[in-house]
Amino acid sequence: MLKVLHVIPSIAARYGGPSQAIRFMCKALASHDGVHVELATTDADGARRNCAPTEVPGEFPVHVFHRTFSERWKYSRDLVVWLRKHVAEFDLLHIHGLWNHAAYAAAHAARTAGVPYIVRPAGMLSKYSLGHRAWMKRLSWAFAEKAIVSGASAFHATTQAEADDIRAVWPAARTFVVANGVDDAAFFVPIDRETVRQKLFADRPARPIVLFLSRLHPKKGVVDLLLPAFAALTNRPLLLLAGGPDDHDPGYAKQVETKVTELALNDDVVVWGAVRGQDRWSLIDVADVFVLPSHSENFGIVVAEAMARGCPVIVTDQVQIQNEVQDAKAGIVVPCSVSAVSLAIQDLLVDKQCRELLGHQGRNHAIRRFQWASIGGQLASLYRLIANKVSL
Repeated sequence: MLKVLHVIPSIAARYGGPSQAIRFMCKALASHDGVHVELATTDADGARRNCAPTEVPGEFPVHVFHRTFSERWKYSRDLVVWLRKHVAEFDLLHIHGLWNHAAYAAAHAARTAGVPYIVRPAGMLSKYSLGHRAWMKRLSWAFAEKAIVSGASAFHATTQAEADDIRAVWPAARTFVVANGVDDAAFFVPIDRETVRQKLFADRPARPIVLFLSRLHPKKGVVDLLLPAFAALTNRPLLLLAGGPDDHDPGYAKQVETKVTELALNDDVVVWGAVRGQDRWSLIDVADVFVLPSHSENFGIVVAEAMARGCPVIVTDQVQIQNEVQDAKAGIVVPCSVSAVSLAIQDLLVDKQCRELLGHQGRNHAIRRFQWASIGGQLASLYRLIANKVSL
């Protein structure tokens, strides 16, 4: 039995894709014979410091430790103590993210005990991430991240572009590309666009809907790309901005609202707020087009979710799932410019037949590529390789 410990600083939904994906990743791994998986994390959930019981998976052992201090660093003394005591019981660690205390504590404990570990940077070695609060990153690299990276047996990248980012920082890195998956519900919850549209937007039945669904953070491109691009449209659809504030930059949500008013878009934009659980499927289903104009995105789970629901997508060339979008012919990939985003939205909204074809192709691709059962098998094979449980 191969025993694998996953370590991530938080599992609360508000922290975005990696914190949401970990539940499904570990659940998929737990279903594989010969793999025993456990998860160690903190109770971080923004300023409340209280990870809701409903967010703690029940399908495999989960160890939740109190976040002692720091929303950004998420330091946990109890996690350090537990790792020192138990890390040697595992054959391998899978560490998620960088620039946080959990990653440092896990890597340090693993090296001390002689246990190999894999790092999934989750986009945190991209040029954008390294340039954000660069002086803090340089300091943290010297005291923590360099040791984590240099000691890793391998790196789990979710796209080839992310693997390239990793090797740009650490040329000797041994990288493996295994895509993220989406919640199985994305494939099985019935799609009923007209019923959902009547329920949510009965007062605006004739207007096409463009959906943005993600955390409100500067890198998502809402203020500088999406809203100006939307304002440039002559026959405006309805823009649905769904997503809660990011705890690392809570003021950005206010900037979004200010920009909507500044561009006189109050009658054309709905600021929906945070989306929980299964509500995301209804919002994707009601949309004619999904758009994610990010300046940096190591994968973009929400893009995969939109594809799985058969919704055509528009992404920038900085969203690293872009190759999947292009391979599937599931949407349009554009540069990070206002004019390019605006033109892509316009082109899709005037061609219903094209939208339906792109949506159909995206769903078929998602069924082949983004199901957790298959991804769990790929990761289990990787673990056996790294832990020397199979011959090379």
